[in-house]
Amino acid sequence: METLYVLVLTVAMAVALAGPRLGLALWPAQPAASADRVAVLLLLAGGAAGLVLLLRGLGPLFLSRDELTWLLPAPIPRRGLLLPALIRALTIGAIAGSVLALVGAARLAARPIAGADLAGWLSVGAAGGVLLALLAVAAQRGPGYWRWLDGSLPAILVVLGAAALLARVHPLPAPAAGAPPPLPVTIGVVAVTAALTALAVRGLARLPDARLYEPSATVGSYLDAAYAVEPSFLTDLRERRYWRRRALRTRPLLPRRRWLVPVQQDLLVLRRRGWRVAWLLAVTPLPALLTAGPRWLPALALVVGAGTAGGVTLDALRRDAAHPALLRLLGLTGRRAVTLRSIVPILLATVWSGLAVALLGLLGGLPPGPWWALGLAFGPTAAMLAVRRARAGQIDNALPLIDTPMGAIAPGPLMWLTNGADVLLFAVPTLFALLAPVSPAWGWVGAQVVLSALALAGYLNFGVDRRRPQV
Repeated sequence: METLYVLVLTVAMAVALAGPRLGLALWPAQPAASADRVAVLLLLAGGAAGLVLLLRGLGPLFLSRDELTWLLPAPIPRRGLLLPALIRALTIGAIAGSVLALVGAARLAARPIAGADLAGWLSVGAAGGVLLALLAVAAQRGPGYWRWLDGSLPAILVVLGAAALLARVHPLPAPAAGAPPPLPVTIGVVAVTAALTALAVRGLARLPDARLYEPSATVGSYLDAAYAVEPSFLTDLRERRYWRRRALRTRPLLPRRRWLVPVQQDLLVLRRRGWRVAWLLAVTPLPALLTAGPRWLPALALVVGAGTAGGVTLDALRRDAAHPALLRLLGLTGRRAVTLRSIVPILLATVWSGLAVALLGLLGGLPPGPWWALGLAFGPTAAMLAVRRARAGQIDNALPLIDTPMGAIAPGPLMWLTNGADVLLFAVPTLFALLAPVSPAWGWVGAQVVLSALALAGYLNFGVDRRRPQV
């Protein structure tokens, strides 16, 4: 109950603080301009594809540990055992589809919009979300089918992103501000969804047991992390799950270069994760695509994207922080280990932020200036943010509670979430140029280079242990 109380209190405070501003951003007074409607449609399609990927990551059908251990092998009706799991998956799809429909109505529907018209949008969206959930359930049943689905959805997302970028460069024919779907169409979509749901319920008895073990174990670990309020468990779980599916390979390292072992290991990990690098390159236009929204949205996308790019190889740093045995064997101090582990993240974050800010300057309607150079100068600061996040460790639940008008709240999770945000003080030139926006001269680039160098030097000299092999 305490965990539920903290969760409800956190959501209530977030809604109270950011609800009005977020509502104005999500539901503007007028629909999107004609040039932006194609991009909105493409992004909604990308959200639908992302929903299927999310459901596939969850199973979407899974059982609790007790059900998996005792009820699944028992001679009981399979349909009754799996029906709650199916209802749960369809509910997630309906909620996500309703949210996508609400966003689509906010950006595409003609004003004013009546309550009945909004209900039509939400009904079609919920039915579409249920259809996507049924697609994920069908993919869980057949191995050959889900391999094709999981391989095609990322490609679809990349194509949709490229098309949205093309719509910003070369305006495509845009639809007019739309009316709600006609009532016969809404009834037809709901009827088809109900029929397919009945077929899915009928096919639950034929779902193999092997399709339930891994999703159930994964979701159980997620729930354990949520119950313990320990997000670091999720990172470790994701890593173990990824490497468990990979074949073991051996690559020789450079001999007699023990101080280069961390860099060589990061390069090997980067080679094995080429798909993630490709994904990062594919989403570099995202800040430019978000310029139609509030000004802070592209800046937030830049910070999150550059930090994510810098964190591709930082799982080894998390492991060094938890188990420093390798550092002791190599004879590396904490400062030298963090310095070596930061080389690849700095390169990745610098390249990603340079490309993203260059596209933002070309396509985002910003004043002319050396945006690409400003993005390159911002990269090391984003890498330091990722390094700080990787060394965050577990949540400190020993801190005293903070009394608020809505009740007491533990500061440990909040401090864990905001860990590394202070590094953004060294990114003031880049963030101010994006938020103002102003035309950055080369002096801005020089100031950002100096601040990034100060962030690197200060963190490596004062933020890590310089004597012991402890990260």
